[in-house]
Amino acid sequence: MTAIDLSNVKVARRFTRSIRVDSDISDSAALDGYVLTQSAVDALLIMARHRVANRHGAFTWTGPYGSGKSSLALALAALLHCGKAEVKKIFKTGEPRDVGDLLDAFRKGAGVWTVVPVVGQRSNPEDVIATAVAAAVGTDVTRKPKERFAAWIGRVAQEQSGQGLVLIIDEMGKFLEHATLDGGDIHVFQELAEISSRSDGRLVVVGILHQAFDEYAHRLSRQARDEWLKVQGRFVDLSISLAGDEQIELIARAIEAPGHALSVDATVLTVASAVRGGRVDKTEVLASRLASCWPLHPLTAAMLGPLSRRRFGQSQRSIFGFLTSAEPFGFQDHLKSPSSGGLFEPSGLWDYLRANLEPAILASPDGHRWSTAVDAVERCEVRGGDARHLSVLKTIALLDLFKDRSGLQPTPDVVQHATADLGDAMFNKVIADLIAWSVIVFRKHSDSYAIYAGSDFDIEKAIEEARANGISVNFKQLAAQAALQPVLAKRHYETTGALRWFEVDIAPLHDAGERVRTYKPAAGSAGLFLVLVSANGEGKEAAKRIVKSAAAEAGQHLVIIGWTRDSYRLRELGAELACLEYVRAHRPELEGDAIARREVDARISRISADLDDRLSNALELVDWQGPADADLDKVTGLAGPAALSVLASRLADWRYPSTPHLRNELVNRTKPSSNAAAATRSLLRAMVEQRGVERLGLKGFPPEAGLFVSLLESTGLYAPSVQGGFAFVAPDDVDESGLAPLWRAADEALEADSEGCTLAEIFALWRQAPFGVRDGLLGILGVAYLLTRAERIATYLDEVFRPQLDGFLVDRLLQDASAVRMRSVELSDLDTKLIAGLAERLSGHEPIDPTPLEVARAVVQQVRALPNWTLRTSLLSDSATTLRNLGKNSSDPNQLLFEDLPRQMSRSGDPLAVMVHESILELKSAYAEMLTDLASTMFAELRFSPPLNGSYANLHKRADNVRGLSGNFRLDALATRLSSFDGDLAEVEGIASLAANKPPRDWVDRDIDAAKVEIAALAQQFLRAEGLAHLKGRADGRITMTVYLSDPSYPAPAAPHFELDTQEREAARDLAAKIEALIGLEGASSHIALGALAHLGLALADAADIDETRTMVTPE
Repeated sequence: MTAIDLSNVKVARRFTRSIRVDSDISDSAALDGYVLTQSAVDALLIMARHRVANRHGAFTWTGPYGSGKSSLALALAALLHCGKAEVKKIFKTGEPRDVGDLLDAFRKGAGVWTVVPVVGQRSNPEDVIATAVAAAVGTDVTRKPKERFAAWIGRVAQEQSGQGLVLIIDEMGKFLEHATLDGGDIHVFQELAEISSRSDGRLVVVGILHQAFDEYAHRLSRQARDEWLKVQGRFVDLSISLAGDEQIELIARAIEAPGHALSVDATVLTVASAVRGGRVDKTEVLASRLASCWPLHPLTAAMLGPLSRRRFGQSQRSIFGFLTSAEPFGFQDHLKSPSSGGLFEPSGLWDYLRANLEPAILASPDGHRWSTAVDAVERCEVRGGDARHLSVLKTIALLDLFKDRSGLQPTPDVVQHATADLGDAMFNKVIADLIAWSVIVFRKHSDSYAIYAGSDFDIEKAIEEARANGISVNFKQLAAQAALQPVLAKRHYETTGALRWFEVDIAPLHDAGERVRTYKPAAGSAGLFLVLVSANGEGKEAAKRIVKSAAAEAGQHLVIIGWTRDSYRLRELGAELACLEYVRAHRPELEGDAIARREVDARISRISADLDDRLSNALELVDWQGPADADLDKVTGLAGPAALSVLASRLADWRYPSTPHLRNELVNRTKPSSNAAAATRSLLRAMVEQRGVERLGLKGFPPEAGLFVSLLESTGLYAPSVQGGFAFVAPDDVDESGLAPLWRAADEALEADSEGCTLAEIFALWRQAPFGVRDGLLGILGVAYLLTRAERIATYLDEVFRPQLDGFLVDRLLQDASAVRMRSVELSDLDTKLIAGLAERLSGHEPIDPTPLEVARAVVQQVRALPNWTLRTSLLSDSATTLRNLGKNSSDPNQLLFEDLPRQMSRSGDPLAVMVHESILELKSAYAEMLTDLASTMFAELRFSPPLNGSYANLHKRADNVRGLSGNFRLDALATRLSSFDGDLAEVEGIASLAANKPPRDWVDRDIDAAKVEIAALAQQFLRAEGLAHLKGRADGRITMTVYLSDPSYPAPAAPHFELDTQEREAARDLAAKIEALIGLEGASSHIALGALAHLGLALADAADIDETRTMVTPE
């Protein structure tokens, strides 16, 4: 067949829009094309008979979505209010006799009715109805003082000039839901019904419901349900539902296909006959209506009505929802992509249901049979079934699935006409294949096909057995539902930069007290919203008592408690979900039954989704109970997640009124990332090592620079100093960042405890209310506090006084904040003079503030900066030794300045400041003096006089001549050091370290003595090696001389032995020339001159104590 253009096929506008009674009642076009069905006529005539025979004036219309209740309400309003000629025009599609009967029943008297349209909502019905009455009547209808509402409505009805007053309450179920969930008054409807029955026909009340009256009360207690039954009994309930033929007629009227010729063919007649159950009466009329439904296949049109009445079909609200829907595989989709023949066949309806409604079907009573049919389709595809097989199978599946409601059986004749394009031979082959593949069976007793039932698992029975085994609501599982995610205090975050969140949990009402007592906040949580459910059917009053009692158990934790008025439905859904999951986990027959598994999984998915929706609604139906002064009533009128977020923000503001306003997402959190931690460490190091420098020396814009700008610069904690440069500045009370309360709290904590506080204790204080500082900020704010309070606070690391904040302290702080202790230091008037004197004398290039902490810090810092030998030696004066020991061991600045120093260093006549200053000078110079003494010893032993011009070239030359000469490694090491010696004390320190065989950090006094002896010994070896340099072809650096002298006045001859280096020999020649000149000047003879030299030589030899024994000293 050729493709047919369906672009001109439309759904009539009247069927594409829903009716709203209050707004459409004044729209003359709202009833254009209205079809007055026989069921509608019957319902209105029944109302009329009840009014006449039993004087009833209150009615309820109950029917599913899409059954035409709202349209019928508009039709009733037109019948009661419009002129009779207009009424006949509106009802032109009805039988004239029926229209006449309706006019006789409702319009006997003169005048018209006053119609009051009301649309229900979840609020007080009295207010909504009163507003509608006032709008409709248009005259002064003021309610008298103390006049009951129903009596007022009756009075207004009696005062109307026409036949009376009609209240049409559409969506009446919304009022009933309000009464159920919010404790609203339902007796207003009982009073309205009673007053209408006593109004002599002047008041008619019509309530429109989508489900039975008592269905709205199923979540209430039995006592409350009994009260509702009394109210329900005051209304006459009428069922509003379209018959199958009427639904087909409406479908035919809804589809407009201009240019299409009506054709009643064999397929249409076969379907019409099957719908009528083989009866011939009115078959031709039905066939004509089915043909008018083109391009819907007659079988598809016949099944739409029954489908819309199934539970899952109610999600479509009506058959017209299908006709106008743009969902995949829907009718509108078919019109845009016409297939060959142009008909929307039953197989297409199967595809639509599976693509859009399968979860709803699986969760409905039809779920098991649907799952079986889906399994059959999938098995057909696996066996290689083509489009023809699938088309026939889907048609049989639909007919078999909904045969009880539609009356259509999947007989061979019906199925073949549903796929007429196959031909007899092909159809028989397809059927044979499907039977052979065990996807369908033929039942002779009904002469019809059926889907092969591969599963006999009864899910409802399994659920009941689970209930019998004691499976009930699992509240931990309920708490894990998506609807109970933490609530963010968004507005509080926007204001303060601190992201706070509240946990949300759910618990049975009877466990409320225990749950609150055992609550422990999760890391970073600001509190808990606890939703309570009446697990044992507790009522509202009992819930109030329990909630109030449980709220008193919260203690220091912020726990907001509320009882949800939707407890019944939550309890039922939770119990069903628990039973389904129990069945899924503990029924072994499911392992080999894919159909049953699909059904169970679908039910679990659907119930979980429903539970999520219910939990979301439940959170809106909670009256929260919290701390008395938290003022929770401020959020009244808000709804949904936004209401909880606003409530969370207000609670956070109430709980943490003194929290600082620091907008930095990197560290203003409980657990910063590794990158944030690295940036924090870098910033802290810059704070202690680069303070005083612009931007703390941070170049560019690395992460730590961002922290600096947002936390230090913008808050004013680091700002230009009046003395020049930059400094850390304590916040004041006008600081917009709100840091001053933190500083005050820390100051008060330090002043309250003479032992001071650790940073960990200060951090704990800042974490708590009313501050609530996040962990990521604590390190930065803690170090900033130390730096801004440097003149008032002494800092200790591992209980040892730390005169200066440095990188090591930062590292320890980040590892363990309890290792850093602070103590407050205050200056008394009696000690001002001492502090001023010490500050004046200890000030160097940078002045020292005359405060106890700064002076003590300077003393201790200078002592602890001394070389290790100075910290150990006993060669110091008593005062210097005392000061050194006190400085090393000091842990309290006050005790050092005002107790230890005056007690141990005072002596009459010398001010303490002078003694301390002199002792510090001695301590500073002791090490250098010791090294200078060692250098003097070395030079003397080497026969070297340090030149005035600072040139050590001669010493370098001598060392180069000796190095590598003797094979003595220690001598070579000395010679190597001397070859580059320039007189620096660091070089002397190296030579001393060589001589002592110890690094300088380990020296004690014994090491210095040993080094002095060793230096002398090495110098003697150096001198001896110089005299033997010629053995290796080197120039002798020194020569040895011996002079034999004898004089009768001496007891024995003398032979002095001595060495001279090159420089000394030059000096000796110069002196000899001078002596020779003197002899010549005196004119002495040679023998007299020699005698004089001999006498002088003996005297010099004796004075210098130069003897052969000393010159022959050898190394050990």
